[in-house]
Amino acid sequence: MFATDSSSERATSIEDYQYTCTEFITDISRDYKDWVDRYQLSNEESSKRKESIDNVVTTTNNWIRNFCNTIKKVDIVMNDGINKMAENTAGYPFHFEVSVNSVKRYAIHSQGTVALRINAIPQEGRMVRLGKYSKNELFLISSSSPVSPTVSEESMNTVDILDDYITLDASSCEKGSIVSITIIVEEVRDDYVSESRGYSTVIMII
Repeated sequence: MFATDSSSERATSIEDYQYTCTEFITDISRDYKDWVDRYQLSNEESSKRKESIDNVVTTTNNWIRNFCNTIKKVDIVMNDGINKMAENTAGYPFHFEVSVNSVKRYAIHSQGTVALRINAIPQEGRMVRLGKYSKNELFLISSSSPVSPTVSEESMNTVDILDDYITLDASSCEKGSIVSITIIVEEVRDDYVSESRGYSTVIMII
């Protein structure tokens, strides 16, 4: 019997579900690359975004096969990969990265406090700040074990360059837990949001 989540009986084996979801990731990546073509970008920028999407497919599917032994974990990594493809399809008009111990997008971290470094540099004449994922959520977080984020009030200020940390309390996570977090940064011009982008990171707790 494979490890399963009580809320789901969607597959006869975890291997079947892994296969279904990795095939879905591969299939939907073609749609995202078609969207890149519709933007009529320069050849260099178009190739860059498509290559990023292909890298997401490869790494996401590897994580699903190697690290996801429950349906819930597969779902978290699959949806994280879809978010990453959407982010790379849209591109980043300003510099924006999130890292965990200098590792971007896919990270492995021990139990305890996970520090995520947010670095954003706006275009000339603009400023940046943390944005909200939705009206009621600062971040989009999906996790197979309980986690809680901490962010200081100062981190919400509009600044010339954003170089700050938020933390995730992963002390209650079991080893092998999977956490996905999407962080939003807004570019601001004359007190109005001119651009808004998300950056998704998936973390395995060891």
